[in-house]
Amino acid sequence: MTEIYLRLVDRILTPILLLIAIFLFLRGHDLPGGGFIAGLVAAAAIELTILALGSTATRDRYGPWLAPLLGIGLTVAVTAALIGMAGGGFFLGRWIQFEVAGETLKLGTPQLFDLGVMLVVVGMAVTYLLRLSEAAEAATPSAERQEPRP
Repeated sequence: MTEIYLRLVDRILTPILLLIAIFLFLRGHDLPGGGFIAGLVAAAAIELTILALGSTATRDRYGPWLAPLLGIGLTVAVTAALIGMAGGGFFLGRWIQFEVAGETLKLGTPQLFDLGVMLVVVGMAVTYLLRLSEAAEAATPSAERQEPRP
């Protein structure tokens, strides 16, 4: 059974960590950051959920999304490479600019590639952390099998 304070910390910090991951992702195509570090921060948020709720509840919540997340991430990253190849070179950056409320918003293939990397990192890291947590829970004897301490 998990502690109540850990559940409270999970409810407070998980949304904050996910917002930080989004910030790092959006900042990364022009400045330090990007898909890899954003994926690790998002995986840390889900690890906090694993610690607070246990691996079974977390697998029920996120498990069905992990394998598709890996496939979608790889597809998005390869698509970014293919767009560059169609433009004349492998991973050649292509940009689209929009005017939104007087501000210029530019989106491009580097950001698309970062999105693919982020999805793959989240999928792999959470899968690994869930398996590790399940192995630890299986190795821990249940309360019924433990002998009382003298």
